Amino acid sequence: MDLNIRQIFAQVKERVPEMAFDREFILLKDWQGPEVPAWLQGRTLYEIYVRAFSEAGTFKGVTERLPELKELGIDVVWLMPIYPIGQQNRKGRWGSPYAIRDYFNVNPEYGTAADFRTLVQTAHAMSMKVVIDMVPNHVAPDYVALQDQPHLIARDAQGRPRRKVADWSDIVDLDYGNARTREHMAQVMKFWIDEFDVDGYRCDVAGFVPLDFWEWVVPQLKEKKHDFYLLAEWESPRLHRVFHSTYDWSTLRLLRRAFHGEVALLARWILAKQLMYPQNALPLRFLENHDLPRARTIFPGEQWAAALTVLFSLHGLPLIYNGQEWGASATPSLFERQPIERNESDERFLRITQKLIGLRKKHPALSSGQYSFFDTALRDNVLVFDKGNTLRVMVNFSPHPLPPDPKWFGDVKDVLFNSRGDEQSLEQMEALKPYQAVILNK
Repeated sequence: MDLNIRQIFAQVKERVPEMAFDREFILLKDWQGPEVPAWLQGRTLYEIYVRAFSEAGTFKGVTERLPELKELGIDVVWLMPIYPIGQQNRKGRWGSPYAIRDYFNVNPEYGTAADFRTLVQTAHAMSMKVVIDMVPNHVAPDYVALQDQPHLIARDAQGRPRRKVADWSDIVDLDYGNARTREHMAQVMKFWIDEFDVDGYRCDVAGFVPLDFWEWVVPQLKEKKHDFYLLAEWESPRLHRVFHSTYDWSTLRLLRRAFHGEVALLARWILAKQLMYPQNALPLRFLENHDLPRARTIFPGEQWAAALTVLFSLHGLPLIYNGQEWGASATPSLFERQPIERNESDERFLRITQKLIGLRKKHPALSSGQYSFFDTALRDNVLVFDKGNTLRVMVNFSPHPLPPDPKWFGDVKDVLFNSRGDEQSLEQMEALKPYQAVILNK
């Protein structure tokens, strides 16, 4: 496959101009990057919005459902912000969890500090890890520490609080040009490790925070917990100086476009991104999260299962947002209380998700960065690639059935996964059905 990385980067930037990733080309494949915690290998991250995850909308509601997540195959959960929410300029009745009033307490709406500690301890007893949201860029205008430390927030020439994003009217930015602000946030980040033994942070809009702050604070966190995990909500090779994972918005956008004929660019970008990023980089791969519409609405019909198969066949860390495994179609509001509906009438979503999570644990090749693409398949809008020497993935992005090329099947033994749910042997697969994906054992 022709792989002019700089040219591919330019093509991707042109096709997804709304991307919040580095706007200039950078090649960091020779960097090592921080070593990924062993407990993340082959695992899937599950995002929980405490307010919406259960009918109660509490820490106890999450704790009660941990066995259900464990049965799904989940070993790592990420809780969206769990801190008290500001009252000033609050959006909606309940407010956004990203407008934080106090970093050293839990949201009383969710329960008590003891309830949260029980959640973490229960998860650990089940060999599960707990990652929590850290929001280092901003706080609510009535952040409690501002009473004694007004210097914490950024101000304009007239002394008025500033924020980078005008629409975020319920927050004000922190001032990282002030050493006391940096020390305050370091205390915040150490607190949740010391007091509750959390296992990692998902850092909101991490690229808005100076890189030298991260380079200063992360070693302090790892002194407390050597295998502490750090996920940045940003798409950038640079942040892998300190972060294990960054968001992969670009592959999601290209995955959508692949169903409209741009399969070849998706294949090239998968390889190019692998070469652009540091060796240990673990991109966060997702079809949906709390900032996006539900996956089943973006990828209608059989496209949903095909897209999820691609996601779980890529190097990186797959993400499931709460309710995605049930095929939820409504995205819960950040500002109101809307428990997620459980679509138990169609358990196919659950079966497919559970199968892919299990396959990723069982077959290390699925999560490896070793790809070998079949160029000839791309002409037919089919993605065919080997993962290492043991697995082959085939995805038909076309709305038409396609007779598979004998070369695609010449050295495979059996079908490990079929997104259609058919119990087909190799001999029975006369054609790839529209939007069908299969994982084959070689």
